[in-house]
Formats: sequence, structure tokens, C-alpha cells
Amino acid sequence: MENFDVLQALARTALAGNAEAISHQVERLADRLAEAGEEGDAKKLRALVTRSKSRQAVEPMNLQPSGVTFAPSAGQRLTAKATLPVDRESGAPLCEIVMPERGEMLPVLPSQAQAAYDSLIGEWQHEVELTQLGLPVSQSLLVYGPPGTGKTTLALAIASRLGRPAVVARLDGLISSLLGNTARNLGALFDFCNRYDSVLILDEFDAVAKIRDDVNEVGEIKRVVNALLQNLDKRTQFGLTIAVTNHERLLDSAVWRRFEHQIELGLPSYDGRFEIAHLSLSGLEDADTVARAIAQLTQGRSGADVRTLTLAFLKMSVLQHQSSSSHLGTLQNAIQATGMRGVRGADDTVQALVEVLREPPASLGQTELAALAGKDRKTIGRWLNEAKV
Repeated sequence: MENFDVLQALARTALAGNAEAISHQVERLADRLAEAGEEGDAKKLRALVTRSKSRQAVEPMNLQPSGVTFAPSAGQRLTAKATLPVDRESGAPLCEIVMPERGEMLPVLPSQAQAAYDSLIGEWQHEVELTQLGLPVSQSLLVYGPPGTGKTTLALAIASRLGRPAVVARLDGLISSLLGNTARNLGALFDFCNRYDSVLILDEFDAVAKIRDDVNEVGEIKRVVNALLQNLDKRTQFGLTIAVTNHERLLDSAVWRRFEHQIELGLPSYDGRFEIAHLSLSGLEDADTVARAIAQLTQGRSGADVRTLTLAFLKMSVLQHQSSSSHLGTLQNAIQATGMRGVRGADDTVQALVEVLREPPASLGQTELAALAGKDRKTIGRWLNEAKV
């Protein structure tokens, strides 16, 4: 086949994904066609190269997000077997792929966070209609708050709800011992994710999004932040990006402006703690009463702590099935087993716990307290009277 050597080289460079090398091989093929007298075909190939180079020349590098509306990206389909980008120094992968799961559990959200979640999901569910009207869907979300409040769980739930794989990257893992490689790692991560129809989740986001005027940071870190901003700007053309951080105060002000939606997940209220506990206790006959007790005892704790204590209670209930331990006794054992500091109950007597659960907002009645403590109502009444003296 005539010019097969050029076609073979073109195929090889195309598969490698090097744009400059591909252009060179196309120009070689155009030269061969011109030498063979096929000037028309050669001219068409050179026009393709010229247009490609023009697009690369105007590609945004360090621009603020504009009001330009981008059509929905038709990225490639991402599978769990895709080759991941790696750190050149260590060979460690820069991300992991989490495939969408039907029924991914959504964390218990406060009303404001739930409204933001519903708004974001609503936009993406009507992506085509909005785009046809010249209205781009929101493509960035920042989730922040204390550890254990469900931030990463929320991000994964959003990806599953949208039916898209999640590309999850812990940004603290992208920081190379050779700082110059950190910006390169960021570029490789974003280039990988921008090829696919996926949700990019940037965990531990503050690791590379720190305030640039921090006197404790070296100049290279500031260049890393600039590289992050450039990649975030470019990402707006492709898909949804969710950043997750426990330390929002460390974020550079320019980073905040890149996120159209922002959700704060704080420590859950009593009602939130009750709902979290009740989700795991739903199969228990007296789930409401036990959930109210757990919610009362975990004031000031995270949702993760509430869930951990609830699961520990259920395990203890199974292990102590043959014993005569009451729910309150089992709950005390669960608190001791988890080693949670600041949770009432581990060193209290059952009588003391009854007094705590009698107080608002749990405000358990004598019948409920009797069932929890494994005592009769008369005993509970006597304990409460003694507490008043």
C-alpha cells in the first residue's frame, strides 16, 4: 500500500495521544500526496492541521470563568478497567474509579444542604432542556465541614444519582516529594477525567488549594495553586467537579469563586442524629426508642460517630442475645467498645442514664424508659423521684 509507512506512523502517534506528533505525521502524509500530484487531498489535510493548531493556540490557560455556554460534553464511556494516570516518581495511581451503584445511600442532610442537593440534581436531570435554552448546568460543587459529616458519601451519592462513574482523587496523594511534579500530576489527573463522562471528586481539596499569601508556604506551592485554578477553569467544559474539604478556612479566595454550588455539612442536630440511628435500627421492634436514646447520648458528635455507635449496639445485641442485658446495658457496652470520648453512658449507672434520657430533647416517658432499662414503671418512677431529691 502506497504511503503505508506514513499511515503506520500516524496510527502509532494517534494512539499515543501526542497532538504535536500527530500533526507532524499528517503533514508528512500531505507532502507525499502533493508529490504524487494529489494536490486537492494534500490541501484538505493541511487545512485540518491548521485548524487544529489554531484551536490549541487559543485554548484557555489561566482565564477566569466566562459567561460562555458550553454544550453538554459527550465524553468517552469510563469503565473500571481504564488505565489510570500515575505519579511518575512513585508509579502510584493518582485516582480511583468508583462505578455508580443503584441505591447509593445519601447522608442525612440539613434542610439547606438538601435544597442545594435537590437543585443540583434537578439541573443535571434536565441538562438537555437547559442547554437548548442557552442555560448551562452547574458544573462545580464544594462540600465542606468537620470530619465524619458525610461529605465524601454525599459526593459519591451524587455521582450514582447521575448514573456516572466517579473519579476519586485524594489531592494530598498528588503532592510529590519533588514539588515540580505536583502540578504535572494535577494536569495528568484533569486530562484523564476530561476524556470521560464522569464526576471528578477532589478529596482532601485543601491540600493543594491553600491560600497563596500564606507566609508559611513556599513559592512552588503557590504555583501549584495556580495550576489547580487553570485546570478547574478548563474543566468547566467537560463535566461535574466536586471538591471535598475539612478545612475550608485554608482555601484560597480564588478557589471559592470556581464553585457555583457550596454545601456545608455541620454536626447533626438531635433530629439528624435520630434519623441516622433510625436508618440502621429500622428492623428493631423498638427502633424509635433506641434511636432517641442514641441521639440524646451523642450530642455534639458527627454523623459517622452516631452510625458507628448504632452498629456497635446492634452487634452487641446479637452477641448478648442469650444474656439478660437491657438495651441500656447493651448501649453502655457499645459505648465502651467504640471508645468514644465525650459520649455519656460508658461510666454511668443505668439509673443515671434514665435521668439523662428523661431530659429534653429526648424526653422519654416512663414506659419507654422501663423498656430500655429492663425494669418496671414503678422502679423507673422511684428512680426519677430520687433524682429530684
